[in-house]
Amino acid sequence: MALALARTDRVAESIGVTPSEVRALAVRDLGSAVSLVAASDPRAAIGVRVFFDLADSARYGRGRPALLASTLGFAAIGAAGFLARRG
Repeated sequence: MALALARTDRVAESIGVTPSEVRALAVRDLGSAVSLVAASDPRAAIGVRVFFDLADSARYGRGRPALLASTLGFAAIGAAGFLARRG
């Protein structure tokens, strides 16, 4: 998130989008982080975060194996956290 805001042009170039899209993703991720921290029961926020990561995989991972692996890895970590909270 901080990297996206500090080096917007570089991040945009590396994933093939516009700087404004990178800024929008950073704001989205900041909102996600705040909702995770603020929630008394974070399951819904974790579920939304997993959805965001899967959507990012579909949108930005095509033809970029390292980015695909990264976004899917974060989705898997989030899913594990969600399942752990269910128990």
